[in-house]
Amino acid sequence: MEFGSLLFIFLFLPFVLFFSILLRRKLKKYFLVCAGFLFYFFGMGAFIFVLLFSIGLNYTLGILISVSKNERRSRLILTAGIVLNAMLLIYYKYSVFLLTNIGSLFNIRTGELQQYLPGSIPVGISFFTFVAVSYLVDIHRDRGLVLKDPIDTAFTFSFFPKVFSGPITFHHKFIAELRGNSVRPLFESGVKRFVYGLGKKFLVANTLAVSVDAIFRIPRGDLTFGLAWTGVLLFTLQIYIDFSGYTDMAIGLGNMLGFNIPENFNFPYISTSIKDFWKRWHITLSNWLQLYIFLPVAYKVMRSVRSDRKFGIRVEDLAYFTASFITMLLCGIWHGAEWTFVVWGLWHGFFLILEHWKLGKFLRKKLWKPLRIVYALFIVVAGWGLFRSPDIAYASDLLGAMSGFGAGSGTRYFAAQYVNIETVLAIIAGIIISFPVNNWIRERMSACSGPDKTGKVSASVVVLREFFSLLLFTCVLIASILAIIGGSYSPFIYFGF
Repeated sequence: MEFGSLLFIFLFLPFVLFFSILLRRKLKKYFLVCAGFLFYFFGMGAFIFVLLFSIGLNYTLGILISVSKNERRSRLILTAGIVLNAMLLIYYKYSVFLLTNIGSLFNIRTGELQQYLPGSIPVGISFFTFVAVSYLVDIHRDRGLVLKDPIDTAFTFSFFPKVFSGPITFHHKFIAELRGNSVRPLFESGVKRFVYGLGKKFLVANTLAVSVDAIFRIPRGDLTFGLAWTGVLLFTLQIYIDFSGYTDMAIGLGNMLGFNIPENFNFPYISTSIKDFWKRWHITLSNWLQLYIFLPVAYKVMRSVRSDRKFGIRVEDLAYFTASFITMLLCGIWHGAEWTFVVWGLWHGFFLILEHWKLGKFLRKKLWKPLRIVYALFIVVAGWGLFRSPDIAYASDLLGAMSGFGAGSGTRYFAAQYVNIETVLAIIAGIIISFPVNNWIRERMSACSGPDKTGKVSASVVVLREFFSLLLFTCVLIASILAIIGGSYSPFIYFGF
């Protein structure tokens, strides 16, 4: 089951909303846990047992950490917990990749072992594994954060708006939701956020996906400059609109149910540097990586180096370089078991290091802001080429074609074949969504129809705004439902991660 399925929209969601409004808080929590399990079961079937195992494992580990009488024992249990969670993730997500590469590297036949490996990946395992690590680390740092009620732990892991693709919640923040400090249901704004997210996915991202998928099926030897840039630029729009659309739906569902789910995007394509990009793109992942990988690694390096410099580098800079390299390497690996993701992570890590070294200072002081945006966007777009490519060989030829060295003749395959009127409309909508165009329009409209000398806005202006808002909402909802009914299945991109 997905947010964009008719079963979810017309049966599951109304049922959950109806009873969540009727039930009191404690019963509501039990009900939402059951709803989360049902949602996951309809989506992943028997993989529900993987989620249940993770919940039971981390509930037990959390209790053991909280009752530990000394720091050493607590740290030992924490380490064991992180290793066990990592092993679960590695088995389902990376075991085939690791076995294949080890077999190739050492010329070992691994065919007999393949039967013991999973045939598919439980959707959401990367996300609830990160929630698990946050849970255990936060309890180790503050024993008062432990969840003694297993239902609370189950709710943290299985809350259906975020179980498949986040946003990633941090235990030390999300615990307020469990202890009775949640917001009142923001039903109207939640419905709007959900519907607009639905429109982003099914009216824009899915339309772009048709052209993107077709271009990336072209043999790499037939790629041209125009085809390569068309495919990568369309994917640049698609991945943001697809994932931000899912996030909008998740946040909207949370608002309807009375829970805060953190924001995940802040117009990443207007970033002025790669560091700025990671403050705007997949914000919850960036914050998780910073809290649980970057900062511990950086502090470890600084504590281990007793002098002010090492290899002629200031210890603070060495710590930043090391932590950035490890963090972005793991970020790439987290996205998938392919070398393209590893290289993509290192690509971003390289520019983070370069900006911290000298480039960032040059960008801030010497370069006009629009040019800084162009610089960051170019790095990001090239990175998306790596990210979308099926393998390193294809990525190499794709980037070569983007640089003007494509081997294609342009007669068999050319860009115009993959861009029609629907694609053009989706591109226009995608640009409006991806950049703060809507904010600019609102500011201009507010300036033109602002308050009079008495500080009041005329009733006609208010009515007109509400009318156009309702009209847009209605059109997006109807068009999205029709697209779901008549369109082909296209899963959310981040379901694969």
